[in-house]
Amino acid sequence: MKAMRVAAVALTVSLTTLASTAAADASTVTKNEQVKALEASLGELQEALTWKGSAAATYPAVDEAVDQALDDLSRIQREHRSAVPQAATFRNQLQRLASEADYFVRVTSQPGYAPGVLDTVANVQAGLKEWGTETGEIRRDLRKPSTLRPGRPAAAPSLTIVDERTRPGTVFSDVRETNAMDLVVVPSGSYTAGATAEEHESFGVPKARRHFELRQKVVTVGKPLAVGRTEVTVGQFKQFVKETGYQPAEGMRAWLPNQDSLLEFRPKMNYLNPGFPQTDDDPVVGITKNDAEAFAAWMSERTGKKYRLPTEGEWEYFARAGSQTPFFWGNDVKDAGRYANTYDEDAYAANRFSIIGSGEWAHVENVHDGFTHTAPVGSFKPNAFGLYDVTGNAREFVADTWVDSQDGATTDASVREGEAPFVVLRGGAWAYQPQNLRVAYRNGYLSSETRTNMFGFRLVREL
Repeated sequence: MKAMRVAAVALTVSLTTLASTAAADASTVTKNEQVKALEASLGELQEALTWKGSAAATYPAVDEAVDQALDDLSRIQREHRSAVPQAATFRNQLQRLASEADYFVRVTSQPGYAPGVLDTVANVQAGLKEWGTETGEIRRDLRKPSTLRPGRPAAAPSLTIVDERTRPGTVFSDVRETNAMDLVVVPSGSYTAGATAEEHESFGVPKARRHFELRQKVVTVGKPLAVGRTEVTVGQFKQFVKETGYQPAEGMRAWLPNQDSLLEFRPKMNYLNPGFPQTDDDPVVGITKNDAEAFAAWMSERTGKKYRLPTEGEWEYFARAGSQTPFFWGNDVKDAGRYANTYDEDAYAANRFSIIGSGEWAHVENVHDGFTHTAPVGSFKPNAFGLYDVTGNAREFVADTWVDSQDGATTDASVREGEAPFVVLRGGAWAYQPQNLRVAYRNGYLSSETRTNMFGFRLVREL
């Protein structure tokens, strides 16, 4: 009898093991099937992210495909959480695309819709290619664990104490290292945001863009801030990538020199290859707003301080530095040679950028600064707050999302949210014509994945 009981127990254990194994095998099959379904829906999304002749004809399919991909991803997160290790990151990316697709479907279906200056064919096509690249990278990395490592405390933190009581103009760094980011304490204060009609007329601002900078209003920055003395450099961004394993976006928009071209997506470019040589002291370009925010998070982790992108209201405040003239140095663009790296005679001679159908664009005449593309940060004179390159060199991402006028802009310099997560850029760049070097100049791009070889960023640090 004892032998029979032992045999029965053994049989029960064996059957239980077989049942468990069968259940595990079935679960694995289901998991694999669900991941394959997600791969398929991402493939369909990539196909949808191709130009169909108009935004109105293109985006309904994108809207449907991204919703399906999100549904498939949600199912995996509920039932097989470990199957897609980076699911949370991918969800955030796809949700941004879903919001953008919904915007385009809604806007293009309105009676009388006509493309404006931001949703030109070239701009929309470039945005589709950016998202097509991003979707392909998500699909490629579905089963891969994240390579991202958390930021570590800086090896040599600064011993300097800086807070709201620190004297404005104080220059400091939170770390003691070769690539340290210098910051300047900027006082609280008020300014008048936007431009006047007279300024628009004087600089020939296209009428279709003038409402971006209207109407003027008084904005108050209620607390002092520490602001990056310069734009974030190539060397600083390289250090971030090396320490964290972060993978910046691939490809970027760029003009082609010495020929008619459009600001099209060039898939083989990246922040290490923006189409021209750079030193480690040049501003990093070709990165996305998401890349910039990841860098800010890393700086916060390693210093224990709050680093972030400035709001649009904060940016114009510290760029003006007490001025209300078109440029922070005054009214005359010809003085740019002392204060900003611009599309001057040297950059014009090397590039001769020309837009298909419009010809060459204007440059800053009779100014020679010796730079044909980006320049090492801090190569020119700073503004009254001690900040370098707030116009020229690289344009700068801000925390806000795009709203096409100053109407409704916050008066306390807080973040303003638009209808979709489209990016806002402030400040001119090394390739920008004179009218776009003005402090009031603001522009948006209808893709949160936008990156060009003219866009970079600077950070602020809360006190």
